[in-house]
Formats: sequence, C-alpha cells, structure tokens
Amino acid sequence: MSAKRPSELATCLKSKKRALLLTGALCNELNFDGKSLLDYAAEIAKKLKLPVAATANTAKGLKERGVEKVAKKYAAEIVDFIRGPEWKEPITTEKPELLIFLGYSPKVARGLTSGVKGAETVALGNVYIKEANYSLGDASLKQYQQNLEQLIKAL
Repeated sequence: MSAKRPSELATCLKSKKRALLLTGALCNELNFDGKSLLDYAAEIAKKLKLPVAATANTAKGLKERGVEKVAKKYAAEIVDFIRGPEWKEPITTEKPELLIFLGYSPKVARGLTSGVKGAETVALGNVYIKEANYSLGDASLKQYQQNLEQLIKAL
C-alpha cells in the first residue's frame, strides 16, 4: 500500500505495542560487506524487544546473536493463526497487531502479506511489496543495506 522511508518505518514500528518479527531464509543467505541480513534481524529484534518467529533455519543464529524470544515456526502457520479469532501461539501471549517480514523473496513476501487478516504488515525487503501495509521501496542491494542501517539507527 505504501512505500516508506526507513525513518518513517521506524516510527511505525516503535508505535506498535504488539509486533512480531518473522525471519525468512534470505536472512541466512544475504551478506553485505561482512554483515548478514540475520545480523540486521537480530538488531531490529533487540532494539524493539520483539519476539521472533524464526522461519527457515534462522532460530539458532538469532539466539547466538542474543535475541531472547525466538521460536522456530512456519510463516504460513503464523499467517493462518493471525486470521483466527483466538491467538494460540506461545511465542507471544497477545495476538500481534503488526507482522514484520524480513528475509523473504518478493514472491513469498507478496503471498504471506496478502494472506494476513486482522493485523498490519511491514515488508522489509529490497523490492516494494504492494500487498503489505508498509514496505520499503525498490532498491539495489547497496541501497537496501543503507535502508536497513538507517532503519536501525532510527529505532
């Protein structure tokens, strides 16, 4: 719906009391000058004190980076759980009002965000995801890294 600058997204993320970060396979695959996307995910989670639904094989790496509330999950399960009337997921006691997707290919991010009902979505990738309520705009990998740095600095 809306492409946002990193500073605007930081304001949005800080304003939500019940948010959940979902980390995908690209967190383990993308590296920027010695810093992985998983490093950025860990920084975001720690700065905002977010629980993380670690999809793919990101749980171990997040725990190694000091993220305290991590549970290995399937992204589709979280999207399905959020649509139901009751939140029965032990990773967080209250149903999230915001799902933050980081580390998903554009195709997967589109599918996941379009399936979410009852919560807002943020896509933190280098491709604009129109199905998300908020998304970073299209960017080269270098600009994407700069966007992540600016986002974390603004948190």
